[in-house]
Amino acid sequence: MPGTVNTPPSRRTTAGHGFAATSIVAAPDDASPDAANNVPTTAPGPEQSRAQLRRHGRWLIGSLLLAQALFVLYLLATFGRTVIAGNVAAWAQLSAKGWVAGDRAGNTAMVLHLAFAVLILLLGAIQLSQRVRQRAPALHRWSGRLYLGGCYIAAISGLWLVWVRGTVGDRLQHIAITINALLLFVCAIMAWRTARSRRIAEHRTWALRAFLVGNGVLYFRMFLALWLLVFRAPVGFTPSTFSGPFLTTLAFTVYVFGPLSVFETYRWAERSTSRTRHRVASGVMIGMSLLLVCGAIAAVLVLWMPRILRVAI
Repeated sequence: MPGTVNTPPSRRTTAGHGFAATSIVAAPDDASPDAANNVPTTAPGPEQSRAQLRRHGRWLIGSLLLAQALFVLYLLATFGRTVIAGNVAAWAQLSAKGWVAGDRAGNTAMVLHLAFAVLILLLGAIQLSQRVRQRAPALHRWSGRLYLGGCYIAAISGLWLVWVRGTVGDRLQHIAITINALLLFVCAIMAWRTARSRRIAEHRTWALRAFLVGNGVLYFRMFLALWLLVFRAPVGFTPSTFSGPFLTTLAFTVYVFGPLSVFETYRWAERSTSRTRHRVASGVMIGMSLLLVCGAIAAVLVLWMPRILRVAI
């Protein structure tokens, strides 16, 4: 024989959560079969931890969609039910200055704000659906236009209700709401511009930002209800003025810093190959998912169900 030919290292590919993880294991030429079977494999790469992060990100979105669905049901069971009964004046029982006799502009702003809030809550799930994007791209585009337009109208009418008509809370809370509206404007405009220029990856990023920012009112209600359910008392604020350090902190957290911070934490980790980053961000996604579910349950028990039962038709 001309010489000894060394066998090449064996390549083993395993599939995990949609990603291929490849490890190369080289056994010595004189190793026995039993020894070769005991050769340790290399540590798993970042693919699995990234896949877990993506799965936990979907948990977060799913938890938020659940909360949105409950919020829509509440709005339909209260505000919608009074409209069908022809008793719009009952909105005054459901929200501070929900309906003010003689205030045509303010009442119109309230109607627009509620109508387009329900619209964007319903369209959000369609916009996030990969199946709709792939199988019905025209539906995705047109519902996206309605969604972004609804964001503008809901934000503008909300600002009118805060600064012109007046609502509960102090000036700091109103500033937080205003910043939230401005963030929503920016995210919606950028989502539209990137879609027009066919920068699809950037478009999805900005659309997700708009989706998360646009739920500020929902976050505020859920976490306020959870706070009241835990402490059984208005700790950190005065109910008569609806102001205090807790409400100020909550307002800036849910309207300004919280949603984008969570999203950017996900992006910071997802683009990295660091398993530590993946695990940290996964922990954030899991924690926020649990918080959203608990907040939604608290809102149903503390805020929404009592109003559904007491509203006069």
